[in-house]
Amino acid sequence: MSIEGYLQPDFENKKWYSSRKNPHRFVNIRSAGEDFTIFEERTKKIIGKISGGRAFSECHSGAIYLHKGAQYVINRMDINGKNIYAIRNKESYYTKAKEEKETEIISQLGSKPVMNFVIKNGRLKVKTRVIGYEKRRISGQELISCHDLFLPQQVFETVGFWIEIEDAIKTQIEREGHHYMGAIHAVEHSAISIFPLFALCDRNDIGGISCVMHPQVKKGAIFIYDGHQGGVGLSEQGFEMIEELLEAAYNVINDCECEAGCPSCVHSPKCGSGNKPLDKRGALNFLKLLLGKKNLEIIDSMADITENNRLMINFPEEVEENNRNLDYRILFFDLETQRSADDVGGWRNKRLMRIAVATVYDSIDQKFTSFLEGETDQLMEKLKAADLIVGFNLLNFDYAVLQPYTTDDLVNLKTFDILDDIKNRLGFRLSLNHLAEKTLGEKKSADGLQSLQWFRDGKIDLVTEYCVKDVEITKNLFQFGISNRYLLYERRGGGIVRIPLDWELDNLVNN
Repeated sequence: MSIEGYLQPDFENKKWYSSRKNPHRFVNIRSAGEDFTIFEERTKKIIGKISGGRAFSECHSGAIYLHKGAQYVINRMDINGKNIYAIRNKESYYTKAKEEKETEIISQLGSKPVMNFVIKNGRLKVKTRVIGYEKRRISGQELISCHDLFLPQQVFETVGFWIEIEDAIKTQIEREGHHYMGAIHAVEHSAISIFPLFALCDRNDIGGISCVMHPQVKKGAIFIYDGHQGGVGLSEQGFEMIEELLEAAYNVINDCECEAGCPSCVHSPKCGSGNKPLDKRGALNFLKLLLGKKNLEIIDSMADITENNRLMINFPEEVEENNRNLDYRILFFDLETQRSADDVGGWRNKRLMRIAVATVYDSIDQKFTSFLEGETDQLMEKLKAADLIVGFNLLNFDYAVLQPYTTDDLVNLKTFDILDDIKNRLGFRLSLNHLAEKTLGEKKSADGLQSLQWFRDGKIDLVTEYCVKDVEITKNLFQFGISNRYLLYERRGGGIVRIPLDWELDNLVNN
């Protein structure tokens, strides 16, 4: 039997049963966590109970509290004793708390790209403080007065998801004359209001925070989280169905006939900042950009990769092939994308391009393995098992595309990027096709634009063949450089010259 005696194990100790009859009667269906008890001040009669998470915003001193149609004014809070004292009184106003919120990411549990954004989920620490309240007339909602409060900060850990907002979207929203904070704030409200359509809950079970610049995310973000200590699994459903959730939010806002926002679309009765700022039109455009209903504007161009006329002199002669440690698991890696730079608003948004196919050649297994977008977990396990990952433009491109699919930091993978190494030696970049043609006499079988068209046409087999060929060329180029200590390229002014190399496999793996 358990220490408290509430549960009893079966004979095999695999299942547990309640020792009480009708145990559900002992479970508070309104909330999880420690409750405050509300008393009528004069009679000391218990009016009801309220969860700790809601007590400070709904039952602070001076708040109007409704119970079974009766109106009470909260007289005082005994925070240590978890008691609240109220006086029954009929007033012509209601109160609305004002809060400050902030959230801290404790750990990431999942990540995936969706259209023009990346969504992540994980454990969060949410900090809230009620800093005051407003009195407003019931009739007309006219503001009567504002009052400051000095209440302790409430901190709880929960689970949630967050939408990371690309700088290109922020720039476009502001360029079109919308209020950026107002737009993302409105989307947060709308998403929370319709969340019960996707998970069995009340909107009070869900919390949210909008940030123009979150210090950990390093950009704007919308957080939606379980409003209960430890989390109860609600936000996990939102993470899985985020595209459908945002599509529903778009429809709610778009179909509402109001001009600037109302309780039916973007206003929230629980907003700690008094539903300010909100920008309904900005929210619609913001959702169009997130969901790919509207194209992102191009705000940059591809970095210049043209060669200069720098002449290399005093190259070492060819050397004999190095003795390589065959026990090393060297993976040669490349990927192709579903979307072009133009599709995602420029090269700065590579992480929105999404994987079409990723291919790995394993030096131990001596075979190529290709992975589709839904197989990135298997791809990551493969990459993490490598002693060294070799690729061409891995650091600047492939890893940027892959990173949204994993909570692992790809910077920690042992990586050798041929393009990065060549650029550091020459001061300029050379294409894989150029190096392969001049050094190996091989050419790429296609190019990135052709691969994108194949993907759009549903010819994933051709995309895979192209990706495999690029990995093979990368492997051959690396092995040539290891064996011969040089690669070849052609100067713009003419003439084939050597790029001297000092590639040593032991050094690349162990340093």
